[in-house]
Amino acid sequence: MMNMEKKYVDLLSNQDELFAFLKSKFKLYHLSNVFFRDLHYGIWEFLKRQGVSLKYGQSEDIAHEVIVLLEEKNILKKLDEQTWLLNYPRFKLISVQKIQLKVPTVA
Repeated sequence: MMNMEKKYVDLLSNQDELFAFLKSKFKLYHLSNVFFRDLHYGIWEFLKRQGVSLKYGQSEDIAHEVIVLLEEKNILKKLDEQTWLLNYPRFKLISVQKIQLKVPTVA
């Protein structure tokens, strides 16, 4: 690999920025499933916007490396070869509570 280590390490140093970008492209929520191609294309586009030009295979290799590191940090939990569970509480859905309305009674 041609000095790809630095590229994916830079991704993780900007982890919040990366995940914000991925969330803008894909439906990512805490405890939701994440698919390899979503991560791959998202990381590829993220790097492209940072001025890093990669070929398809290179971006795929970096995606695999980033996924391994995210698994080690328990941010991704592998479900199968193409699917992970996202453990990222910042993307937790906000629950909507029902509001009780006081309706005036008619006499």
